[in-house]
Amino acid sequence: MDDKSILEFTDKSVTFDQFVDFLATKVAIRIHQIEKGELEVSQAQAYKLFGRADVERWIRNGKLQPVRISPGKKRFSLVDLQKLASVQQNYLL
Repeated sequence: MDDKSILEFTDKSVTFDQFVDFLATKVAIRIHQIEKGELEVSQAQAYKLFGRADVERWIRNGKLQPVRISPGKKRFSLVDLQKLASVQQNYLL
């Protein structure tokens, strides 16, 4: 694909260079957020993404702690959730 190629999206058309610049910016922002620990999700989002049973088990077993608690709301680190989800579970033990 050359630099003058046009990418067609349902809502607009952009050049390949514009797309790459936008994507690189988004990736850089996401890396920065991960490094700073700013990527947090609500308890409801954690349930939706990783399953309520798994999230509750991780909390009960002390493997997952909220990074922030406000009245009636808990927020969890997305990085922590992803690490726990990637661990092979042995449910027989």
